[in-house]
Amino acid sequence: MDAETDALPRLTVVTVTYADRWDAGLALTIDSVLTEPRADLIVVSNGTARDSAARLDAAAARHPDRITVIDLGRNRGSAPAFAVGLTAAYRRATAVLLLDDDNPLPPGALDALEATTAALESHGDAPTALACFRAVNPVYRLLRDGASPDDLFSELRPGAFLSTDVFARRRRTADPRRVIETRGGGVRVAPLPNAMWGGLYLPAAIAALGLLPPTELVLYSDDNAFSARLRANGCGILLCLDVEIHDTVDWRASSEPPRRRLRLPRVLRTSRDDLWRVRYQNRNAAYLSAQQARGSVAAQARLGVNLVVRLGLLLAAGLLAGRPHAAAAVCAASLAGLRGRLGESYPLPGGRPTTGDPAVAASRDRSARS
Repeated sequence: MDAETDALPRLTVVTVTYADRWDAGLALTIDSVLTEPRADLIVVSNGTARDSAARLDAAAARHPDRITVIDLGRNRGSAPAFAVGLTAAYRRATAVLLLDDDNPLPPGALDALEATTAALESHGDAPTALACFRAVNPVYRLLRDGASPDDLFSELRPGAFLSTDVFARRRRTADPRRVIETRGGGVRVAPLPNAMWGGLYLPAAIAALGLLPPTELVLYSDDNAFSARLRANGCGILLCLDVEIHDTVDWRASSEPPRRRLRLPRVLRTSRDDLWRVRYQNRNAAYLSAQQARGSVAAQARLGVNLVVRLGLLLAAGLLAGRPHAAAAVCAASLAGLRGRLGESYPLPGGRPTTGDPAVAASRDRSARS
């Protein structure tokens, strides 16, 4: 390392991997982080397959001062895994960048994120998390085109049920995009209420708060809940439209079931083997909807109407399509979320029944830097 690199603050990158993801993107993600001399990497191994785990261990052995591997032993979901990774990262008192395991870090991204943070701090802005643009998220694409977050994030309105709000009215708002002038040039940003895990940058001032996602959500909507905790602690979130991460796998396309002539809700086109995904998605989103409506009789009444509309239409579609079991599973999961019945309710791939406290006791750090 040269003197100029040594003078730059360290940064910790956290990623979570599972199953057999080495060739699907993990190898490229690791290599991209290692090309940044000031960045260190924490990889949480969340039920990783034997071959990928062996390659990951070999990479950590080649770079013992740069790569830390935390093995959870089994797939415990993204919320517990990111919580463990964030906890380890916060001990280092650095800024933190979260990546999915198929999110290779583009050249210059760290410089742009750090410069944007410096510009915001110089203007006296509140601590602000920055999300990298990812084209796989259609909401991010709409924000890039100038859409209003008020219209796109209906699930944040008290009384909405998941993304359904029959009372919603489109608002005419000014273009929310703006340009932040940094030492490296202008960076276009847009306000972002909910950020994905992959590409979320937490400046040192935010990392010092020690915020973690609620692990009882297990996976899905846990990133939304983490965003809510950022907002509740006075932190803003901006989407950096000019700092783009190109996913090695388009997860929306790869998980989309084949389309039939009759256009059905996506949850009804999900195979039985993947129903655990939509159960967690709907359970956790329904739970967050219930939290949004707490303390307001009007919001709770709206929530009841939206609940009947959404689940009623889903059940009707399930009966017409001959897939009542899928509709019933989603409805049951949604009702469980409304009742606050969280935790590892549905089996995860690579998981096994939990015995004892699953928190951090099941993890073991295979690096000297823990």
